[in-house]
Amino acid sequence: MLKTLFYSVIAFVVLFKFQANAQIQSVYAELAPKIDGVLDDDIWQNSATVTGFKTFVPDYGQDMPFKTIAYVAHDDENLYFAFKSFDDPTKIKTSIAARDKIRDDDWICINLDSFNGQQSMYGFYINPNGIQMDTRFAAGKEDIGIDMIWYSEAKINDDNYTIEVRIPFKSIRYAVKDGKVDMGVIFERKISRFSMQGTFPALDPKQGMSFLTQTLPMSYTGVKKSVLLEVLPAITYAQSQSHQNGAYVKENNFEPSLTLKYGITSELVLDATINPDFSQVEADASQVEVNQRFPVNYPERRPFFLEGNENFNFAGNSMFGPVRSVVNTRSIVSPIAATKLTGKLGPRNIFSTIYAVDRASESLADYAEDKTADVGVLRYMRSFSQDSYLGFIGTGRKRNDGFNAVYGVDGQVRIKQSNLFGAHILNSLTRETADGAIENKGTASFAFERSTRNFSGSLSFMDIGDGFRSDVGYITRTAIRKWTFNANPKIYPKQGIVKRIDPSLYTSLTKDKPSGMYESSVYFSLAATLPRNTRFSASVDFSTEIYEAQRFDDGGVTFSANSQMTKRIYFRTSYGWDKGIYYSTPAQGYGKRISNSLNLQLSDKFNAEFNHSFNSLYNEETDDKYYDIHILRGKVIYQMNQYLFFRTIVQYNSLSKVVAPNFLASFTYIPGTVVHLGYGSIHEQTRWDGVNYRPDDRYLRTNSGFFFKASYLWRL
Repeated sequence: MLKTLFYSVIAFVVLFKFQANAQIQSVYAELAPKIDGVLDDDIWQNSATVTGFKTFVPDYGQDMPFKTIAYVAHDDENLYFAFKSFDDPTKIKTSIAARDKIRDDDWICINLDSFNGQQSMYGFYINPNGIQMDTRFAAGKEDIGIDMIWYSEAKINDDNYTIEVRIPFKSIRYAVKDGKVDMGVIFERKISRFSMQGTFPALDPKQGMSFLTQTLPMSYTGVKKSVLLEVLPAITYAQSQSHQNGAYVKENNFEPSLTLKYGITSELVLDATINPDFSQVEADASQVEVNQRFPVNYPERRPFFLEGNENFNFAGNSMFGPVRSVVNTRSIVSPIAATKLTGKLGPRNIFSTIYAVDRASESLADYAEDKTADVGVLRYMRSFSQDSYLGFIGTGRKRNDGFNAVYGVDGQVRIKQSNLFGAHILNSLTRETADGAIENKGTASFAFERSTRNFSGSLSFMDIGDGFRSDVGYITRTAIRKWTFNANPKIYPKQGIVKRIDPSLYTSLTKDKPSGMYESSVYFSLAATLPRNTRFSASVDFSTEIYEAQRFDDGGVTFSANSQMTKRIYFRTSYGWDKGIYYSTPAQGYGKRISNSLNLQLSDKFNAEFNHSFNSLYNEETDDKYYDIHILRGKVIYQMNQYLFFRTIVQYNSLSKVVAPNFLASFTYIPGTVVHLGYGSIHEQTRWDGVNYRPDDRYLRTNSGFFFKASYLWRL
């Protein structure tokens, strides 16, 4: 008994010392391991290892039910990682899926701060079948759009699954001095059926989920400076048909393009492209676009813009803030040519620029008549201790003798680990014509956030001038002054099926400057987390909104639930009753919001996903219907292996009476080396009567298109 107690105390002291002063010294691999998911290489018997993962979801500091061992090694050109994750193989949640489609699986993640600067990090996710997902995280946002070149394999065994990973140094940005590289890492594991995630090192409950400030230092020696040069030629052929004046009109289009990437240093990268192919292989999921106060925006998925895109996140941008982004690269619609410079200048200076010559306006409505637009972006950040920084941002778009420019500063400072204060001050200059007056408007925002195990919350203030404008950004509303407060205590039941209870309170008070009137919001929700990724929530919203100097009710009640019912079935549903504004009149309305999603993993290779959303709005006084709209979307994917998949998507919009099916066969060896073959069409309930198109019960194929795309990435 005393002997056992003695060794337990020694083990605790050693573990505490390691956690407090930990640093991983990677072992140099004289012989590179074979990336096959089998940990039989000599290097794994001698490499640095860590274990003792602790949970942070649903609660902090608990032992995970199964042991995880992480291994670290490297050579001149690559980082190597391996994992042995113990579990019952019959209960592991996994799939053979397309890249980035494994969020609901069990997985291992390597959260890698490649500069060890606590400003941004890569996320390398791998599921038990070796399928990858990669992300980039900065300023509180994780972007899943980035695709990097790295290699992984996995194998499910009798009592565990094992993973091997190779990450080329050329695929990441890092600082090397005299052959030595310092990085930061947090290893993370998810066990889906327990609604559980854990990390090594363990996250400090006082700091909450602030990953950037809690990384484990990791040192590499013997690393050589390599020259990065990538050449990416691509060809795209498209054939389209449109029904015009009662007949189909065909159009053929062949477009070559060339993109280059050059590593000026291991920290700073230059990208350039000529006539880039910005066609999107993943179709944007339809959103409800009727009766919107501001335009709908879609996320960036075009590879050229993704490197360094996280640097354009900015501080002081509170929950539901109208200034959604200062740099929204989807405003660059169809560039003739573009160039980027992204990376670091020295240990603390982060730098990003974009210049593009764009063919089209945001809407493409007057594509032929418009002159090209010149678009420029400049971003500079000076980092300080932890994730604190001070930054400058400037954007400009010049077109048809008019221009819009936005410039300003932002920054954040971490206070006593748990608290973050952020702010930004921006100014816009806009001139519509060559001889027009310049309109000068500004905006400012200040936000304080606190995050710990037991509480997260924020307090913010923002002021946006009437006429503030950002043609390169995305802004939903101007001419307001707004105060917000958000509080989210967390309750951890000691027993029972409920793992965590999350009450939430959000309040805001907004002054509409043109009218001088005030609108308010009080939102309360209660959510519970259960096993199997199950979550139930209910919310009530008492809100008002000022529109055209009138006050309208804009609140409602919502119930929602989601659950990984089995390894193969996942669902998400929500149902809400709302009051709202019909903006065209304007008038007070009421209606419903319904959203349903069902994901069926019919086998490891076969996946079907079905989505339905419904929105309606009626006049409150007369009960006349303004609209009700159903959007249905079905997606079926057969993933033959990790490289090749076949996909069919069908979308239906009940308001426009449009059915849009499309088919894609896609082969991706590595990001950049791809072959895509696709067909899509649009069917509308209309007919040609010899003079005009008129509504009809039958469907007419009004547009269709076939495309072929191939590209090959040379990395020299």
